[in-house]
Amino acid sequence: MESIKRQIKEKYHLTSYQMSLIVFLAKTLGSELSKMLIMGILFRNQLPLYFTALFIMMLLRCSTGGLHFYTYPACLLGSTIYLGLCVVVLPQLLLPKYLQLLLLAGSLLICCRIGPVTSKYRPDPLPAASKRFRDFTCLTIFFYALFLCIMPQSSFTAAGFWVIILHSLQLSAAKIRKKGGRAK
Repeated sequence: MESIKRQIKEKYHLTSYQMSLIVFLAKTLGSELSKMLIMGILFRNQLPLYFTALFIMMLLRCSTGGLHFYTYPACLLGSTIYLGLCVVVLPQLLLPKYLQLLLLAGSLLICCRIGPVTSKYRPDPLPAASKRFRDFTCLTIFFYALFLCIMPQSSFTAAGFWVIILHSLQLSAAKIRKKGGRAK
């Protein structure tokens, strides 16, 4: 592995810092893809729902972050529980559309006020970037609410709804944890 890194570094005239970023990116992508594959196997009987929930979750997490677990097993377990709730458990609760819209409005407000919450290993984004990330998340939730108004109730709309709800809750928990147990 070291010889491959050295060859890449020399061939492309990279600094040690640039090489460490490439290694970090490769490890991160490998970790995330392996978790998605493992969860895909676990949710193989609900694969379309899993991919729908995963897509919505990724939209929200990439823009506003959330709870971070700092080991692979903890992250895999947390993600599996999160998606299991969204795909298998919570869609069994049939809420009236008006209540879903009300809860989505609350989630929109939470995400707008709190996000983004980054990992302790990453610096907080600049204020302009934070605003863009919050705006993107709020638009995503707003358009999902509109989508929910025109689409008939289905397991797919329910899974997406619960992803948004759980995202706002875990974003709140992440903010409290990042502040050392104090909500601000």
